[in-house]
Amino acid sequence: MAASAARAVLWPAAGLAVWGAHFGGIYAVHGFACERGMQDATLFGLPWVATLVVVLTILALAVLFLLFRLARPGGTVTEGGQAEPDFTRWFGAAACVFAAFAVLFEAAPALVLPACW
Repeated sequence: MAASAARAVLWPAAGLAVWGAHFGGIYAVHGFACERGMQDATLFGLPWVATLVVVLTILALAVLFLLFRLARPGGTVTEGGQAEPDFTRWFGAAACVFAAFAVLFEAAPALVLPACW
């Protein structure tokens, strides 16, 4: 019973947790760059802040895609032949899609705007 209840909470929250980690990662990179005066530094010939934001975004999208594939409703069939509703898995998959859009929308300004004003 405890594992089932924990799974019911963790599936829907996993995508949102990735979104929150991405948000924190972006602002940690920007905060570090501003604090150390490294906003104009380069990494492999590219601005390192933008490079790390892109890496964090790709990593977050990859994890969200994996979670979506795992949480996607599978259409389990009961003995009567009717599809069994699985709201927790459906909501987890929907949260991953929502989180993917949110990751893209928070990465765009982080790439366009300068790290420090």
